[in-house]
Amino acid sequence: MTDRLKSNIDLFDGPYLSTNDVLIKPTIGCLNSRKDADMNASFIYNSPMDTVVSETLFDQMQETKQNIVSCRFNFESNRMKELELYKDYENYWFTVGNSTNDFWLLRSWALLEKDTPKLNICVDVAHGATLSLLKLYKRYRNEPWCNKLMSGTVATPDAAHAAYDSGCTHIRVGIGPGSACSTRIVTGCGVPNISAVFNIWMSFDGLQNKQPPVIIADGGIKNTADIAKYLSAGADAVMLGNLLSRTYESGGWTRSRFFSWLFRITKKQKWYRRSFVKRYRGQASAEFQVDKLGVVRNTPEGVQGPVQNPEYHYKDFFNKTVGGLRSTLSYVGLKKLVDLGPENVELIKITQSGYIESKPHLLD
Repeated sequence: MTDRLKSNIDLFDGPYLSTNDVLIKPTIGCLNSRKDADMNASFIYNSPMDTVVSETLFDQMQETKQNIVSCRFNFESNRMKELELYKDYENYWFTVGNSTNDFWLLRSWALLEKDTPKLNICVDVAHGATLSLLKLYKRYRNEPWCNKLMSGTVATPDAAHAAYDSGCTHIRVGIGPGSACSTRIVTGCGVPNISAVFNIWMSFDGLQNKQPPVIIADGGIKNTADIAKYLSAGADAVMLGNLLSRTYESGGWTRSRFFSWLFRITKKQKWYRRSFVKRYRGQASAEFQVDKLGVVRNTPEGVQGPVQNPEYHYKDFFNKTVGGLRSTLSYVGLKKLVDLGPENVELIKITQSGYIESKPHLLD
């Protein structure tokens, strides 16, 4: 056990922490230039949300070798069309719910395929460790066409191991931290997410004779620093919703006739940007339920944001994110992004004043 891991164990043995509560402790750097950092890693998954998912975004993410995750709330015909389009991509995930309808849909599809397909399945359920869901995991895992299997969201080692023992190869961690999620306020349930990630990683550390699961930190990621902190705490990757929803390539945009007209007349980029509008929303929000179901059937556990315009293109966002993570490696004495983890990086707890000090305050 490294000294840094011991320090991290002591850190997370206290109160449960969020990314705002910690910083990564710098050490002696080993890179001559940040350009020398090895960034060969598939560390981003898109959130399977209707205001994120689109074929254009998928194509862009595929080019950067990141993971593309479908939205289960699209019409069945659109889902199957998308499946045919991306089924041969190793980084494509077909998203299902907790009913058996999707299982039989995929089983029927697989039987019609000429060769047995290998499909990655994402089970998009807010509570990823119910008894019925654990049985469903096993059902998928027993099918020859199920390649990799991602759990619904969990927040504790017990839940993560239950999903893993039921066949999940990827564990999605995060109950309640999302920017459009109100689960913790509505139900009182959840675990601050960087503690959840570390505790789950620690529970699988040293797993004997088995491949440990891929841990995906989902929710509450506001910037590159949060990504770096989650990877340092044991996540192999992060799932992004709000940050990706701001890209031109994401789904859900509608056109404003007025600003589209202004752009055609003036050719100014600012009017082009403002001609695209949408509201980012949780998939358990009242607005989403009305839109998709026609009525609010369940107590909402999500919110809808204000009208927004696109802020950047995906490739610009990705390049800036990679640039930020290169800098992270330069500060912590590592050469490879895949080495960013609890054994090699020390996280330290900060106060609220430390968090405020961490932000730019020139314009305050």
